[in-house]
Amino acid sequence: MILPLTLYILKAAMRDKLVWSMAGIVVVVLSLSLFFGSSAIIEQDQFVKTFTAYGLRLFGTVSIVLFVVNHVRRSFEARDVEYLLSRPIGRIKFVLVHALAFSLIAILFAVIVGGVVFAMNTGAFDKGFFVWFLSICVEFVIMANVAMFFAFVMTSTTACTIIVFAFYLLSRLMGEILGILAKGASDGVFGLLSYLMNLISMIIPRLDMMGQTKWLLYGVTPEISYGFLAIQSLVFLSLIIGATCIDMKRRQF
Repeated sequence: MILPLTLYILKAAMRDKLVWSMAGIVVVVLSLSLFFGSSAIIEQDQFVKTFTAYGLRLFGTVSIVLFVVNHVRRSFEARDVEYLLSRPIGRIKFVLVHALAFSLIAILFAVIVGGVVFAMNTGAFDKGFFVWFLSICVEFVIMANVAMFFAFVMTSTTACTIIVFAFYLLSRLMGEILGILAKGASDGVFGLLSYLMNLISMIIPRLDMMGQTKWLLYGVTPEISYGFLAIQSLVFLSLIIGATCIDMKRRQF
């Protein structure tokens, strides 16, 4: 039952023309990158490379989130979830299979993005590109599972999508927020806000430290390592998938 359910989700992605949509995004981002890059006075190649990497990262995340949220909510509304749970598969396995399938789709998107950037990098497979590619894989997988969690928990597709994008924005801005709070006062309301944001930063993935386009040009900064990417992915994915499993165990159909 695990393999058929995984294939069912992957076929849903093909039915929704997700890969073709990603191919269209690649064409649009590349066209815009070349257009804007041609107007740059200096470092045209570097501009095109960084604009392409950033654009594909952003639109790749948006595409994954929209597919996961709409697929899960459509499955609940069409009562596909109740039908699938009537088969010989437990609720925990049901969630884990969905997490696996969505993660595979996210990795496929990361491979497409990485392949385009690699081709623009003139085939230079250096450490900067490799760490950038791994961080994109981690980011896409994390956001796919975050979208799955909120889609399982919430009933409104619109509200779920907005919250997931707000979560992504907070994760991308967490470094700047902590930097601003660190330079402010340490007492009163500002001190309380600083304390709360530090607590939130412990359970929010630091996506601002991943997928940085400067790595493609200047290499990786010392604070980023393979261990950091592994810990970020394992800890947060364990939390978010575990929370989804708890919600499914407690849900009444």
